[in-house]
Amino acid sequence: MDNAPFEFAKLDYPLAGCTLYNIGGPAKVALLPRTESEVNEAYQWMLAQPGKKLILGGGSNVLINDAGYDGIVLFTTELLRMDDLGEDRYYVGSGRELDDMVQQIMLKHNYEGVGGFTGIPGSVGGAIYMNAGTVKGSTCEWMASVDVVKPGGVVTVPMTSDLYSYRGQTFCAPGDVILGGTFQFTPSETDQQAIYNHYKQRRREKQPQGYCCGSVFKNPEGGHAGHLIESCGLKGTRRGGAIISPMHANFIMNEGEATFQDVVDLIGLAKERVASQHGVQLEEEVRIIA
Repeated sequence: MDNAPFEFAKLDYPLAGCTLYNIGGPAKVALLPRTESEVNEAYQWMLAQPGKKLILGGGSNVLINDAGYDGIVLFTTELLRMDDLGEDRYYVGSGRELDDMVQQIMLKHNYEGVGGFTGIPGSVGGAIYMNAGTVKGSTCEWMASVDVVKPGGVVTVPMTSDLYSYRGQTFCAPGDVILGGTFQFTPSETDQQAIYNHYKQRRREKQPQGYCCGSVFKNPEGGHAGHLIESCGLKGTRRGGAIISPMHANFIMNEGEATFQDVVDLIGLAKERVASQHGVQLEEEVRIIA
């Protein structure tokens, strides 16, 4: 495995700076392919190797162990295509920042749906995989198809509503790779720039800024994870360099020196207290890579 046959392979590759938590040790092997064909080649090679394997995009929704990752990490960050296909359809590579798509496509053409994307950190690939969104909509709703690398090669999946749900989907298994997808937009009669500005301002006012993954937990049906955690008196609770944000209890912040275990301990504490006091089992939105 140490002898990966690619010029884009790196050994002992640092991962902390590849995540928004800024936490995590090095990957034993990192693969940073630059094209879709290189991704497919690297992926098929990776599948044949022993040991652990991980697909990583913008790192907005992961918490990686300080000990590092004793396996292969395949990055999609270089997949930066953004092609106008005509008739309000665009192909966007998974490595693009989600906000790039919002600003360069949606706002430029005043397309509907800006409220569903504004302020969400990370890459297009991660947003597709998690079906990221807001109360105004989620990523897969705007998609016509998605390209996924599977063990048998690249598959184009036509998007239908039965393939996705709240913060989840069934077209890309945990070990598959999203290359990108075709988005279908609709021109709006409402000023989408004003909507974008409104939601950006709201996030600045109501959500903490700094090293974090965004929302740690999915909202349970009929409720809000942040409200449940706050009602347990956990706002401002610290473990080492990590803190449950005093501004929004569904955010656990790395204040600069937090360890993996600091954050994991606070996640466990929040789950335990909410289950004990409310009978609700919180489910992590963040992916914990141990």
